[in-house]
Amino acid sequence: MLRVLFALMSLLPYGLRRHVVRGLMHGVWGRLSHARVYGLKDLPAGPCLFICNHLSNADGFTLYRALRPRNVVFLAGVKLHGTVMTRLAAETMDTIDITPNSPDIEALRRCVELLKGGQSVLIFPEGGRSRSAGLLQAKKGVGLIAKRAGVPIVPVALTGTEKLMPINDSDMGGERLFHADVTVTFGPAFRMEDLEPEVAGSSDARQALVDAMMRRVAALLPPAYQGVYAGGTDPVAPTAPPSAVPPSA
Repeated sequence: MLRVLFALMSLLPYGLRRHVVRGLMHGVWGRLSHARVYGLKDLPAGPCLFICNHLSNADGFTLYRALRPRNVVFLAGVKLHGTVMTRLAAETMDTIDITPNSPDIEALRRCVELLKGGQSVLIFPEGGRSRSAGLLQAKKGVGLIAKRAGVPIVPVALTGTEKLMPINDSDMGGERLFHADVTVTFGPAFRMEDLEPEVAGSSDARQALVDAMMRRVAALLPPAYQGVYAGGTDPVAPTAPPSAVPPSA
């Protein structure tokens, strides 16, 4: 039934379709996603590069709701256009398409262009969803974007979205939503020059740079989610954020 509904909505004009699907998703997320957001009030006022762990196809809309009314452009894999349901869901947000695990120079250039123009961008540096919920090693492209854009970088940590919408590798368009407790934690902003002491002398400076960035995401996550970055350098980060607010409906 849900597939038929989305197929019918795909026939609507773009603007109306986006409005209808977004309203439907807000209603579903409001009922099923028991979310708490930490650190939102401490975000820099200007354009930021947000870097976040990636657990589920529910991540983008969860972050979109958490960040409202701030407008953020999401870097999203082209495979989301592969099914009607994921394509319509992706349309509810502003996105830049990228081909995962490839040097998609145009997508990286567009990210830098938007950041320099005053727009915030959110990236999942792992390049795909983690099947174990633990962090995967980040791809090097995010470091290039951060260096060229020169904006503050904000680490973001998600937990619970892997239960909200579990991965279905055999049928991505058939992934279902369930009741789940979700947290979104925004950590302290930093700049690329803050990472220099951590990457000095590394044999692969580009990978060392993105690893240093991701350790700041890992520091916001429970140990079970830290993955390959478990036990790394612990930057200043709230272990028990003082204020939590549910995202507005």
